[in-house]
Amino acid sequence: MTEKFIELFTNKINEYYTCYYEEASSTVKFPYIVIPTITLTPLNNGYLCITDLFIYINELSEESIETICDTLRTNLDNFSILDQEKGIGFHSSFENQTISNVNEQDLSIRKISFASRVFEIEKEG
Repeated sequence: MTEKFIELFTNKINEYYTCYYEEASSTVKFPYIVIPTITLTPLNNGYLCITDLFIYINELSEESIETICDTLRTNLDNFSILDQEKGIGFHSSFENQTISNVNEQDLSIRKISFASRVFEIEKEG
């Protein structure tokens, strides 16, 4: 189920910005997003999944970090998916946004977090 969630969630993010799970390629272009890990907590029905997205942007990027955060928050807050074929459904909501300290002058990193309620569903057939 974890792999299915990661696949569907990163596919949605990739509609807007390049997103990687665990680590980015060394040849990646800015801006890009990395999901270093996810945390799944069991609930009575389904799971709570906290997903942190780290946005990496440099001074040559055409978009501002605030615009990127706004785009992600607008498109992922209250985003729901029900995939019968994969046997998973989830609903995501915005949690928080923080600035990360970076020692490099030309690089900015921002963390934006989402909480998702994830359910396993029975496949048809």
